[in-house]
Parts: sequence; C-alpha cells; structure tokens
Amino acid sequence: MFAGLDLFREPSGALGAATRPRMLARDEYPVGLWWPPPPGRTGVGRYREISQAGFNFVIGGNGVTNDQTNPAALEAAGACGLRFVLTDGRLQRLILDAAPGGRTAEGGARSPMRALSGPGRSGAPRHSARNPGEAVRLRLLALLKRYGSHPALAGINLFDEPGRRLFGILSRARDILREADAGLLPYINVWPSYASPRYALGAGSYERYLELYLSVVRPPVLSFDHYPLLSGGGITGDYFHNWAVIRRFSLRAGIPAWAFIQSVGFDGRAVGLAPRRAPDGPELLWQVNVALAYGAKGIQYFTYWSPENTPGAPVRFGSALISRSGRRTPLYGHARDVNAYLRAVGRVLLPLVSESVVHARERRLPLGASGFRRDGWVHSVAGSPVILGRFRRPGGRRNVRYLLVVNRSSSRAAKVALELPSRVARAYAFDRARRRFFRLRAPRRRGRLRPGMRLGPGAARLLLLQAR
Repeated sequence: MFAGLDLFREPSGALGAATRPRMLARDEYPVGLWWPPPPGRTGVGRYREISQAGFNFVIGGNGVTNDQTNPAALEAAGACGLRFVLTDGRLQRLILDAAPGGRTAEGGARSPMRALSGPGRSGAPRHSARNPGEAVRLRLLALLKRYGSHPALAGINLFDEPGRRLFGILSRARDILREADAGLLPYINVWPSYASPRYALGAGSYERYLELYLSVVRPPVLSFDHYPLLSGGGITGDYFHNWAVIRRFSLRAGIPAWAFIQSVGFDGRAVGLAPRRAPDGPELLWQVNVALAYGAKGIQYFTYWSPENTPGAPVRFGSALISRSGRRTPLYGHARDVNAYLRAVGRVLLPLVSESVVHARERRLPLGASGFRRDGWVHSVAGSPVILGRFRRPGGRRNVRYLLVVNRSSSRAAKVALELPSRVARAYAFDRARRRFFRLRAPRRRGRLRPGMRLGPGAARLLLLQAR
C-alpha cells in the first residue's frame, strides 16, 4: 500500500478560502444533474433516488424554476444531503432584458439546452423596468433574502449558454453574489465548440469567446456542454478539440473545468445538430473517463428526467435516467455504477493539476488531440489505443505523478502495456473499492517497469508513479 501522500487534501485554486463558493471548498467530487423531477414529482422520495444514484448536487429546471416550485425542491434536497443550484426563470428573463439589444440579441441562438431552459422564448413576459440592470440586482437580492439561509442552497443558476452580449450583466450578477458573502456559486454554463460564432457566441471564434468570457465575467468555474454521441455510431469531430480548448483556458485562469455528459438521445436537426443516440453504460463511463483525463473537476448529466416532447418543440428527446412516467430506465443503474466509480477516483484527482493529456496508438489523431511522445514518465505504449492524462500535486513531491490510462474505445476492451523509464522506481494502482493505492508487481525489462493492463469498454485505470 502507498501511504506517502495525503491523497485527499482540499484542492487549491485561484480563489481564496474566504471567497471560494462552498461547492468548491469541499473534497467531494461534484457529480450533478440537470432536469430534475418535475414539480408534481418533487419530494423526499424522488430526491433520495437521486442521492442513491451517486449524485451530490441538483440544478433546477423542468418546471422547478420559480418561487412556487423551488421551496419544495430545496427541502427535498436538504433532507437527502444534496446541494441545490437554484434556477429562477424570472431572473434569467431579466438578465436577457439587461443585455444590449435585449432578448433579440440572443434570439438566433438555439440548442438542446436552450430548448429546455427557454428563458427567452417568445411569449415570455418582458420586464418593463427602465433600468433592467437594477431589476437584476433586486431580483438577486430577493432570492438571497428568501433562500440564502437554506442549508441546501449551493448556488444560483444565472444562465445557460450565454452569448457575448450577456457577459457584462453576468459579471454584475456574479459580483452581487460575491458581495453578499453567502458562499454561493454563480453558476453559468457556456457553449460548446460547435456553436455558431455569429448566432450563439457573438465572437469570431470559440477561443475568442472563452477569452472574453473569462476576462469579463471572471467565473469561479468553467462549465460547458458538448454532446458527442452521434446516431448511427461515432462521435462529433470536434469533441477532443473542445476538451483541449477548455482544459487550456481553465488552467490559464486557474479555475476548475466542469462538463456535461450526454445521458439522453435527441433529434436536434431543427437547431442545426445531427441526431444523437442514447448512451449505454460503457458510453457513460467513457465520457466520464475522457473528462477526467482532460482534467475535469466536476461532472453533470444532461438529462436526469426525460424531457417532455411538446408539439412544435424544436428538439425531440428520448429517454434519460428516469422516464417521463417516473420509472427508472436501464441508464439509471448504469449511472449509479459510473457515479460510484467517479466519486472514488474523482476524489483522488480533484486536488491535482493536469500536466499533460496525450493520445497513444491511434492511427489518426482526432482534431485537437496531442499525440504521445516519450517523456520522463512513460517511454512507450503498446497495444490498444488509449488516452493518457498525467497529473501532479501542487506543492507535492516532485518525484510523484498520477497517470490515468483511458480506453479510447467505448465498445471494445483494450489491452495495454506501458514501458516506464528506469528513473521510475515504483508504480501503484488505485483500488477504488478500498480507496487506496497498492504497489504493482510489474515485470522489468532492462531496468524498466512494464505494467500491463486490460481495460473494459470505456474504462480506465489510475496509476501513481514514483521516481527515484
């Protein structure tokens, strides 16, 4: 057993302890969901079901978006030890009104998430205040007064997928929450890389969009959504590009990266997206492990409850973890297993900093991916294609690194053999059941360790390498 490191020390970050939102000051890996049970199904029993599936926070939505429906959700979340990120439809409409150009500024931006959240849907009442920015401030203060002392409240969902025109008002909203000193997360989720620069981003490129977002809004978390699983097989062509860009910007800003994984199939052709397939268990696990390899510090599911398919809706959805009638689908059991793994392995990775991520043994590198090159920690990779994410502990031992070896395939098992340089004296593997590292008895060749492993579809193995 390897016991030389404090594996679960609180993560460091750009924010000081006094200003860091409570959700970021814990050593528990954030595992959340969006589209919770609707108002008629909100209760302790349903939220206990969420907790039993391994989630630890819930983002409001699915009708749980106002002062009539939020109190019951907060009470249910608190009774089950869950944290709640509150969504308020009125606040989001006010934020739209306060942007230059008002709601029309965002009118051309459409996506599966927008199709469900819909703060700017036609027919939504406009706010008539002469000073929309002041209206945003007053609404936030009203929410803090009403809900701020509730122990389950962890954040306010300010907006999903904002365009550039919203950055100024979102920055002001973030400052209001920070000045209130309530320890709440100003939650915002940004667009994926396949969003339209003109209609969605409001910037000439995705990189420029993120650069402006981080410099103007200054969020404590960089959260994004990208749904990669295409109907008929395969994944989106820019999935790894999106991850590479998010990783680079989150490291540059010194803030954690959070990601949504796809847990529902949908037909998004009406909003310009190719149809997506429903994932199976290995595909859920694969998305999680890819995210971990690229340095993700939080995972969220899109969606938990299956969205209703109303007539004329621009996106048609399949079944998620819970059906529209409230029954568990097979995905619920898959997610429970994946989340048990994620919370164990994620807790080890949470305080670490991503040092590199490379793809090995691929015939053709996907867009945005970096290919494997021999370095001071891994000399060669043989066998199946894998992704290698390497991490270090800030202020930790210079001779220690963590290596996550991820099966590149979500449908086939992988057999992999690493060759480590002679300077690596020992290698340890993480046992998630015992939550400990145990020494690998790997063969040596010319003084070099050669650990081998077999990985199931979508699976990964976490190693700890100790140099001389």
